[in-house]
Amino acid sequence: MSWLTDGSDIGTMATGLSAVTAAIVWTKGQVRGWKQERAQKQRRNWHGYIELGMVDTWGVRLLEEPDEPTARVVLEVVTRDGTPDEHAAHAMRRRISQDGWLSRSPTPAESDFLKHLYRERGYGRGERVD
Repeated sequence: MSWLTDGSDIGTMATGLSAVTAAIVWTKGQVRGWKQERAQKQRRNWHGYIELGMVDTWGVRLLEEPDEPTARVVLEVVTRDGTPDEHAAHAMRRRISQDGWLSRSPTPAESDFLKHLYRERGYGRGERVD
């Protein structure tokens, strides 16, 4: 064999290697995009239209009213009639540990809008309303 044949063999191998490298890079990008999309679906907000059953709400009572501004808020979790609710408090602690956020309840207008979306389009079909 001549050096030309060896050179073409090396060129063919280099082309195959670059194609494999490109396929690996493309696949990693697709997997990364899929993971990001899944994470976004898990962190839906009002613009992503969360399901009404996933809106956690807790009745609370302020236990301390500070004399000066502070970042600390001491709450007691209560039922509708004002009695302490240990189970709801545990659920709130779990939510804070998992998400690091608490949210307000939807306003009546937001609640009506979410109900309208549920009736018209349902959830989990991949359709978005902008």
